[in-house]
Order: sequence, then structure tokens, then C-alpha cells
Amino acid sequence: MQLPPFFYQIFESLPRQGPGDAGATKHVFSLVPRLPDDAKILDVGCGSGTQTLDLAGLTTGTITAVDNHQPFLDMLDAKAGKAGLQERIRTVNASMDALPFAPGQFDLVWSEGAIFVVGFEQGLTLWKPFLKKGGYMVVSDADWFEPNPPAELVQWWESEGYLPVSEDEMKERVNRAGLRLVATYRLPEAGWWDNYHVPMLARTKDLRKTHGSNPDDAALLDSLEHEAEMYLKYKRYYGYTFFVMQNP
Repeated sequence: MQLPPFFYQIFESLPRQGPGDAGATKHVFSLVPRLPDDAKILDVGCGSGTQTLDLAGLTTGTITAVDNHQPFLDMLDAKAGKAGLQERIRTVNASMDALPFAPGQFDLVWSEGAIFVVGFEQGLTLWKPFLKKGGYMVVSDADWFEPNPPAELVQWWESEGYLPVSEDEMKERVNRAGLRLVATYRLPEAGWWDNYHVPMLARTKDLRKTHGSNPDDAALLDSLEHEAEMYLKYKRYYGYTFFVMQNP
């Protein structure tokens, strides 16, 4: 899907391109059994690499960070260089449904909030072959936290082109993909509101001054602000769950 340049203008200026939290990344990483000291890690849909840098601080291995938007990768390369991590973080411009890697290459495949682009079960199935036998995969994706979500919320998700399912259904999809579920963890509210929606709302407010008169740009700003409103109203019903899985 080709996104408008204004979309990237918004997201390139944000610390994160989606919900996330350094503390959550650290906690979920602790749920992965010990990796080799020279572990090879693949970060799929890395964006500008906030969680990539967090991962680099949690392991002594090397990280291959993949995204299909080169400016995000350039930003990550610059941050890795500044942190002295350029020898441990390598960026690759590729689509997450056509990754250019050999089978059985990685000890850990990691993806925060990006697997929805190809679909949860499809992403697990596509990425599993890149894991070594006994290797691990960690992904986060949206799901329902409670049954019977309100109709307004369901309609909003449908309008976004994605409809969550329950955590139990997500676990079934893990099984169907041939992976063993090790643990789950829900992203805390701060990962959504403080780290994502607050900076997003500040950005949309600022951009209205220069783009508010353009109907297409204004519609995108409206959509992002409505997303934050829906989260505030219905956050008890949905969020991101991290799934920690092993390639048996």
C-alpha cells in the first residue's frame, strides 16, 4: 500500500511509530530463555528503531533491523552510530512479506506492533522459517482484552481495515503456525498514551497550522486524533499483547 508523503512527514518526527515502552521491551525480553552471547536477532518493521536500540542494550548479539521506508532506516543508522552500536545493528530495506534472508539464520525474531501489516498468523508463518530450531519469536499485536466490545469500537477498527480477535484466538493462531507459546504480556497503558498518543497529538496540533487547509491532510490529522479519542474511551477493551513463542 502506497502511503502519502504527509503520512511519513508526521511519523518521521515521532519517537515511536506506534505504541511501545522501553520497560515493556525489557520485561518481555526477560521472558525469552537465555540466548547465545553472539545471538543473531531480526527486528521486523523496526521503524526508526527505538525498540531496536532498547534490544541492543539487553543483548550482546547483533541485530538486523528491517523496514521498507529508507528514511526510518537512515534515522536508526544515525542513532546507532551515535551510540557506538554501528557494528551490532545492521539495517535492511525490505518488505516484511519478502524478507531476503536464509532459512534458520536467527536466534530471535522480534516485531513490535508491525505484524498487522501482513496479518498475525500469516506473519508468524512467513517468519518462522528464518528461526533456528529452538529459536524464539516475539511479536506484539492488537487484540480484545474483554468480550463483547462496543459496536462503536468494532466499527472504528473495521474502518481502520483491521479487526482484533481475543487473546485466546491469537493463541490458537500461534499453535496453527507451528510455534510453541512460552508467555504473553500486555503492553501497559503508558505505552499507548504517554509514549505514542501524547506526542502524536502534539504533532497533529502543530501540523494543523501548516496543513489544516488541505482536505486530504486535514482528514489524516482528524483520523489520528480520533484514534486517540477511541483509546481514551475504550482502552479497557483492547490493546497490544506480546506473544513469546519458540520454534520447536
